[in-house]
Amino acid sequence: MSADPDPLRVTLSVWHPDCWTIETTERTDVGVLGRVVATTTGDRTTSLVTLYADRRRALDDGEETIRSFPQVHAVTPVPATTLGSAARTAKPGNATRDLLIDHDASAQISGAFLSREFVTARPVDTHDGRERWTLLTTRSREDVHDVLARIEAERDADISVEGLTRTSDAAGEAPFSLTSLSARQREVFELARARGYYEWPKQVTGTELADELGIATATLHEHLHKAEAKLLGS
Repeated sequence: MSADPDPLRVTLSVWHPDCWTIETTERTDVGVLGRVVATTTGDRTTSLVTLYADRRRALDDGEETIRSFPQVHAVTPVPATTLGSAARTAKPGNATRDLLIDHDASAQISGAFLSREFVTARPVDTHDGRERWTLLTTRSREDVHDVLARIEAERDADISVEGLTRTSDAAGEAPFSLTSLSARQREVFELARARGYYEWPKQVTGTELADELGIATATLHEHLHKAEAKLLGS
């Protein structure tokens, strides 16, 4: 008897309408990390999220924006000591804030995935107007694409598949999560990787990257050093 294949890891970039997390990241300089802890009663649900940003003032803007959405009924700040040290060290960004959000369940697309044999493997990271999902499923590759197409049509969504691999095929996969970085650190780090800054020999210099970003070379190196320290656990 042949063994069942390993589950598929599916990474997605998702946009869907009337989503308060997506719209918050479009209007403000915050990211929203869905801790994927939710309780649902009828048409309403309570979710635990982490706002993250480069500066604490941006968190105030993000929280105020969230409170303004009609599909959000209540926002309750969670004290930093409540979740314990393990949760605190896993947070991204230079400034973070945990919130319990009481909101309409229909405003989120999570049910469309979870009701179709997908399981969340990581917190949902929303920034720059897109949600980044990492899911696990025992479906075939063909089924995954078919199901995602149906979800797109049902929810008037835009879903881009960024990765579709067996969980046993870990070779070449980055051993870190970029959600540990602030939005600016991630932007600089991802650009450096894309332009070949970490290749040997280098395909681009720090000065060239800084010019492309419109920042000083010293500032670029500061962002990269902080990003590298977080990713390497220093």
